[in-house]
Parts: sequence; structure tokens; C-alpha cells
Amino acid sequence: MGLAIAGTRHDGDTSHLHAYLTYKDRVQQLIVAAGHRAVCEIGGGRKPLFTPQEVSHLDLDYTIMDISQEELDHAPPGYQTLCADVCTPPATTSMDRFDLVFSVYLAEHVTDGATMHRNVHAMLRPGGHAFHYFPTLLPDGLTHLAKGLLDPRERGRPKFPARYSKCFGPTARMRQLFTDLGYQIEAYEPFYGTDYFRKIPVVAQVDGWLTDWAARRRNPHLTSYVFVTLRKPRLPGIVN
Repeated sequence: MGLAIAGTRHDGDTSHLHAYLTYKDRVQQLIVAAGHRAVCEIGGGRKPLFTPQEVSHLDLDYTIMDISQEELDHAPPGYQTLCADVCTPPATTSMDRFDLVFSVYLAEHVTDGATMHRNVHAMLRPGGHAFHYFPTLLPDGLTHLAKGLLDPRERGRPKFPARYSKCFGPTARMRQLFTDLGYQIEAYEPFYGTDYFRKIPVVAQVDGWLTDWAARRRNPHLTSYVFVTLRKPRLPGIVN
């Protein structure tokens, strides 16, 4: 049975700020609604999304997975940790292991988005969910240039460069990719707008017009962020 979030949106708010303010609630709603317990946060590093107290309250078996052992070494005590690259095949012990695998601001940094989503699928138990929240707006070079021009403090190369591999809105091609990888798409939610140009009034006004135009039409090519909720189908003969 699909969850209540299947389809597009609860409330119709497609602003980028709404996405930022509600993504944690969305993950928690998914955990509670589906009764998930074995959860893996990819890219959580030193700052996992859920605190140890929240993990205990939700009765979760919570694993932080990160490519950097240094980041994991700085994580608060009380978490299971796994140092691994999501773009390499998961170890046998990680296959069919998790009820939920999720990421926040991680997908844009991986070298191969299709491989990432394929490996996450392998990590999920049948009936499990994947949730990803990521930006889709600009390639890293343009994003970094815009930030550097508008705020000198943002100049210099970032520690974790963004590549934006398979980071697009809900286009037909992206939907087909997820289907071909074996997922059921429960929700692919677009969000619009950015704060990059707020310090340049004329540019910000033009950007606002474009954002409003794209949001009214739910244009899948002009999104700035998305929530993607995917499900690994249950095995034949297993009741949902």
C-alpha cells in the first residue's frame, strides 16, 4: 500500500525555503508511516540528521554512512558507522539490510548518480524506501561563481565539490531512470527559487519572475531542489 505522500505534495508549497524547513519532518513521517527501523543516512558524517535522543525515541537501528572516516570520527557517540563510497558496490553485509536509506545534500556530490541509486537499491530490503533531498539548479562551477561574486567569503574551492550527476527535476528521463533501476516512484516533488541573487535587486526581481512562472507550471526543467521518495518493490507473493 502506498503512503500518504504518494503523488506530488501535501500542501502545494513549492518554495525552496519550504523544502529546507520541512525535509527532516518528511523523513520522520516516512519512518513512522512505514514503521521503518533499520535506517541508513548517507553522507551524515559528523552531523547526522537525527540526534541520539531522537534515534532512541523512534526506536531506530541507525547507521551513518560516509566516504570520509575523518567525518565519521567526529560524529557524536552512539551511532553505528560505515565508511564506504556509495558509488562502489555495497558490501555483502550491507545488501538488503535497510528499511530506509536517505540522503540530504549528498546526491549532487557523487561521481555517478545512476550508480549511487543502483547501489542504494541493493542496500534496501524489499519494501524499503529511499529518500533524497538535493539541489538541481546549477552545475558546481556556475553555482560557485555566483556565490563568489555575491559573497567573497564563499570564494575558494569547496571541500566536497558538487558534480550534479543525475540531479534533475521530475523529467520523463529521470523517472525512467528510477524505473529502470527497479524502483517504484512514490513522490518526486519539485521546489523552486534560490537566495543567490538576493543582494542584487534587479537580478533578484527577474529571478523571482522566472521562479513564479516555473512554479505555476510545475516545470520539471527549472527546479532548484527536489524531494525524491522511492520504494523497492516487495517480492512476489509478499503482501504490502
